[in-house]
Order: sequence, then structure tokens, then C-alpha cells
Amino acid sequence: MATQIEDQLRARARALLAEGTVELFVGYRQGSNPLRVAPFVARTPAEAERLVWNAVCVPNLAGTLLKHVGKRVGVALKGCDVRSVVQLISQRQLERGRLHIVGVACRGMADPEQLAAVAGESVDDLAQDGNELLLSVGAELSRHPQDGLLLAKCATCTSQTPELYDELLGEAAPAAPVADRLAGVRALESLDAPGRLAFWSEQLSKCTLCYACQTVCPLCYCKQCPLTLSRDDPRRQTREPASVFSYHIMRAYHLAGRCTGCDECERVCPENIPLSLICRKIEQDGSPR
Repeated sequence: MATQIEDQLRARARALLAEGTVELFVGYRQGSNPLRVAPFVARTPAEAERLVWNAVCVPNLAGTLLKHVGKRVGVALKGCDVRSVVQLISQRQLERGRLHIVGVACRGMADPEQLAAVAGESVDDLAQDGNELLLSVGAELSRHPQDGLLLAKCATCTSQTPELYDELLGEAAPAAPVADRLAGVRALESLDAPGRLAFWSEQLSKCTLCYACQTVCPLCYCKQCPLTLSRDDPRRQTREPASVFSYHIMRAYHLAGRCTGCDECERVCPENIPLSLICRKIEQDGSPR
């Protein structure tokens, strides 16, 4: 069942495409199951009917915009995604004049993994009723408060209403108390040096150098990255610890002052490595005390 925001989004995308205001519209389409969405580009008013907006529209669409530089593009963005777009505009990777931003007020996105765990089985349908999420499994329907199933990053978000948009869908969310964004960093700092080394040695030993974190990051836009090893490089094949450590540390330093905390790197990591902690540590060290 389409939500009110979803209906409004489709209507605006249809109109923008029909009027020729934009050449294409970037949003989300339904994925392989109700708990998954994927970036989608609508090029005609008819294709705009495939756009969705629900509680699991998690991926940051800023990176998708980089594939359509030079075109007039409409895009639906949450507040956290807008932060990345602002950075890309400031670095002249995107042109503000070619973007029509449909901002969507957001009170947080649900964690698909938590939803799957709560359901216990394959979910047949996901719907929303106010602040409750409705999960359908077979003939069973269960209700769950959305606040208890949010992504961890949403608990520290201060951009529930996008800071930049041409039009806004949904009601501007009131300011809400947020969790300490740097709590994880401070917890690590409470360990002694051997303890911190042991933590990161364990975590980064899981890294396969798949570079999914680099691929998904909207601020990793270099065409050729000196940190990336070729597939046949022995250091990549053996997952040489020094290469793994240097890759993650140097990537974080390259993002210093640019990382917007969208945590896409951590979301797509197949080994569940807490990569956001590295960038947040650098963020903390660069902030006034």
C-alpha cells in the first residue's frame, strides 16, 4: 500500500518529467523483497510510478547523482543524503542549478536486519501506520514501534529536515534529543593502547579488501584511487595486514573534513566492520575541544 509521501513523490516526479523541468528523476524502487529497496532512475512519467518511499529507503542517493553529471536531475533526498550533496556541490562535483531536490522530512529509517529478526521468517509485506511498522508474514500481521527498530546512525541524526531543497514533502520534524555521535569513539579511547590495537586487529583481520566501502561512498569520487590494489596484486590476494590497515586509515584521512557520517561504508561492509568509528575519531580530533 502506497504511503501519502510515496503518492506525493510519484506525482511530483511525473510532473517534473512531463514538464521537462528534469531529464530524469532519481529515487528508489522496490527491491527483491519488502525489506529491500534499490536506487532507481525514472526517465519518463510512466516510469515514475515505480518510485517508492518507505521505512527502509536507506541507501544514500548522492553517489547515484555522480553518474548523471551534466543532466537536469530531480532527486528525492533525506536530510542525511542532502549533507552529502552539499559537500559534492561545494567541491564542484555537482551543479546546484541542474538539481531539483525534493526533500523528504525523515524521522529515521528502520534497520532491515532488525526487521527480519523481529519477523523471524520471510516478510511478505511492510507497511507503516503512523509511528508503527506493520510486518506481514503469511496470514500474521504484527505491529512494531518504529523508534525501536531504527538504524544506529538515525539515533544521532540532526538532519531530520533536509537543509537544502527546492520543495519539501512531509512535515518538518521537530527537534529531538539525539544520542552521542562519538560515544563509540570514547568507548575505544577508554581502552589502553594494547586494547585498542587488539580491537582493530580483530576487526580489520576480517577485511577482504573488496572495496565495497569505497564504491558506495559518495565522497570517494576519484576516477582512479591510489589506495586500491588490483585483483591480481599479491597483497590483495593474501589480505596483507599492512595493506588492510593502510587502506582504511588513509581512506579515512582522505575523507577528513568531507565525511558526512552517512555510514554507508559500514552498512554495505559484508564483514560488519565498524568503519564509521575511524572517520568519527578523525572528526573528533579535528573538532575544537
